[in-house]
Amino acid sequence: MSTSTTESSPAAKKPGKSWLAALYPAVWRWHFWMGLIITPILVVVSITGALYVFEDELEALLEPELQQVEVPADGQMRAFSERVAAAQVALPEGWEFSDLSRMSGLDRSDRIVFHQDVEDMDAHETPHRVVFVNPYTAEVLGDRDRDSAFFPVVLEIHRTLLGGSFGRYLVEAGTCWGIVSMLTGLLLWWPRGKARRKAEGVWVPRFNKGLRVALRDLHAIPGLYLSLFVLAIMGTGLLYTQVWGKATFAGLYFSGQLPAPYVSPPKSTELADGATPVGIDRVMAEARSHYAFDQFYLAAPHNPGDCWTVFGNSQDGKLDEGAVYIDASTGDPLASIDYPSLQPGAKAALMFYSIHTGRIFGLPTKILALISCLIIVAMSLTGVWMWWRRHPSGKFGAPRRTRNEAVPKTIVAVIIVLAIFFPLVGLSLILICLISALRWGLGRLRGGSAA
Repeated sequence: MSTSTTESSPAAKKPGKSWLAALYPAVWRWHFWMGLIITPILVVVSITGALYVFEDELEALLEPELQQVEVPADGQMRAFSERVAAAQVALPEGWEFSDLSRMSGLDRSDRIVFHQDVEDMDAHETPHRVVFVNPYTAEVLGDRDRDSAFFPVVLEIHRTLLGGSFGRYLVEAGTCWGIVSMLTGLLLWWPRGKARRKAEGVWVPRFNKGLRVALRDLHAIPGLYLSLFVLAIMGTGLLYTQVWGKATFAGLYFSGQLPAPYVSPPKSTELADGATPVGIDRVMAEARSHYAFDQFYLAAPHNPGDCWTVFGNSQDGKLDEGAVYIDASTGDPLASIDYPSLQPGAKAALMFYSIHTGRIFGLPTKILALISCLIIVAMSLTGVWMWWRRHPSGKFGAPRRTRNEAVPKTIVAVIIVLAIFFPLVGLSLILICLISALRWGLGRLRGGSAA
């Protein structure tokens, strides 16, 4: 550990021979600090993301008694109303039907969710309970709290680090800086001079030159091959964040890219005196007259004027399903959305979840997503490991700015663009500048006091 990070880092190289060489010192320092700070966030988010990629498969393994059913020879399912009624009976009074969802696969159970209205409680804190029902027999397989199961907790950690709104901002900032770190890492990897003609250390890791070289190659090379997929997973995840995501949806809304029913769901007509609201069987029959809905999510109306909504999931490369909004009083369709009719922005946004979770083309892309998550973990940990092995005893060992170094205008321009495109990157840069200015001011005060 007697070797300083600055002694063998790109920061020690003399810039000036090319624009790329001039960028190296600044890029190296930013890559070092970004990687060190965001590693805990990226590791946690990537591990939980890797688990969530195989949510459907793992749930079937972890809870086979709740998730899987035997398909009878005739394959005939009971009416939706029977299944919901059976689930309702399994719960105490006071629980109201909320939604029903079916996974792809004939051997999967229904998930029927009920909620309990509690006074003085926010909507997101309302208790929810999920009941698993055999669709062929209407038998209740079991029930549990919706939000305390394994995968809801995994998702909560993935999104918030169990830190609420502040945690969501941390995850977003870590993801934004993770994208920047990946891009700067690719620039640092870019072969120069004689290295362009070598495979070892550029395209193939070296395991015969000691631990330091092996760590360096394992830090850089595996991520290179899946860099586009890693960036796609990180980038699509930003759609579900507090700042970037909401700003993107606002941009889609004001540019007319989002379908009108999504922005403002249609309202049901007023129920006539003595009339009975339509039931779930008629709703599903109407919805399936529009789309096959192999895998779907159905939301029941809760307030006067609300309509029934049936969403088909766009995943596994299937983009032929959509959404249907159905009048709760008459059973007539109020609006329907299909993928081909969407604006380009809405089409892209609809695919973000499937890309982010690796579901876009089924098992092959799920495996790629899993490997990408593990690569992010490996790159993060090997980076910290390299710093820990190389930092001098009693010193932090961060790369320092050299006397003859000037920040190239290219870097300044790129930083400005990144700060605009990733608002939390811009905010954190402002905080860094304020901290640097404060440190400089305190240093001046100490110097003046010493004089």
